Amino acid sequence: MKNKSIFSIIVTSLLVTYLIVISMVFFILKARFNQDETILNTKLSDQINRTIIEKTTNYLLPAIMISEISGNLAEKLVIDINNSQQLENYLRTQIQSYPQLARIYLAKENGDFMMIYRNEKKSLSSKTIIQKTALETVKDYNLYEDAVTTKTAKSAFDPRTRPWYYEAKEKETEIWTDLYMFYTGNRPGITASFPFYDQNTTLQGVFGVDLELSAISEFLSLQKQYYESKILILNYKNEIVAQSGDIVFKTTEDGQVSPLHVNQHSDNLIKQAYQQLLTLNEQDPNQSKQVKLVYQNELYLISAVHFPAFFGKNWKVMTILPTKQLLSNRVSSVTIFYIIIGLVTLGLIIMALIVARSVSKPLKQLSFDMQRLQYKNIDGKQIKSSLSEINELIDIYTVIKKKYSQTFK
Repeated sequence: MKNKSIFSIIVTSLLVTYLIVISMVFFILKARFNQDETILNTKLSDQINRTIIEKTTNYLLPAIMISEISGNLAEKLVIDINNSQQLENYLRTQIQSYPQLARIYLAKENGDFMMIYRNEKKSLSSKTIIQKTALETVKDYNLYEDAVTTKTAKSAFDPRTRPWYYEAKEKETEIWTDLYMFYTGNRPGITASFPFYDQNTTLQGVFGVDLELSAISEFLSLQKQYYESKILILNYKNEIVAQSGDIVFKTTEDGQVSPLHVNQHSDNLIKQAYQQLLTLNEQDPNQSKQVKLVYQNELYLISAVHFPAFFGKNWKVMTILPTKQLLSNRVSSVTIFYIIIGLVTLGLIIMALIVARSVSKPLKQLSFDMQRLQYKNIDGKQIKSSLSEINELIDIYTVIKKKYSQTFK
């Protein structure tokens, strides 16, 4: 059997003991760190969802507020809907206050129509339609609100046939339309509209405000830049009203557009995330709608948060957040633990070397001096040790050495 040095025995014993203890601590703390990290991810996800829903609500809410306020002002005769110049100035002021609005307009029950909208030159234009004459007058304005061009043409447009009008008339309250194709500009979007009445509760007309789908998607894309997430607005049928990135919708044979169901999306991650949310709802409808999804070896947090009740539409925001991005701005708990383990290990190795050296060095010196004594060489350096047991051994050897040296004389 091969002899082992006391140095290696001490170092090995300390390291083995340390590794056993640190392994037990590591597995216990790692489980705790993972739990804390999950809780932190959930809190961060909730905070991001609240921020997104708040920003999205604030972005969309002016449309329904302006339509409702305009209707109330018209009912109280603060706005004279028969005074075309006053009405045009009012509508222009409203649309200038909110750059996300594409169009704001009034349709009377007799079919007359006035609208202020943003044209392709990023300036404002107005459109007035008199139903009796079927004439349409379009004016383009410059930055100083001066009319630079005026065009008059025949028009077959009847606002009373549009969804924003007859739905508000039917429900007798403010409404958000589903996705449809705008008559002006021929682009998809949604409309917030509000009906107003006279003192005899007879319908006088409907105010409407348009939000284009491209503008909403662009707004959601700005939120995506901060969180590297996928954000979708879903209606009560789980159809996509808007999403971050490219706009999506389906077109029918007659050229009309309608929302695309989330299950029909081309992105497999979005479809799987939706299915994961459905599973959660089936298990417990009252449970917080947040689940995890592993997709292509990456972990995602999937959340669905409903718009507040005052928004007036049963919509929800669905977010798909990569957990790596959530924790990208902080050092992982496991990483901190690894650093601590490394520092403690380094300290233990240094301490083990010092302890082993304090034991082995005087013993080696004592062994070397004994070998010299075999050849009657009694000269040597004084041996010292900080350990009392070794000092006792040195003292005994010194006495023996003196007695043995006298025989040489």
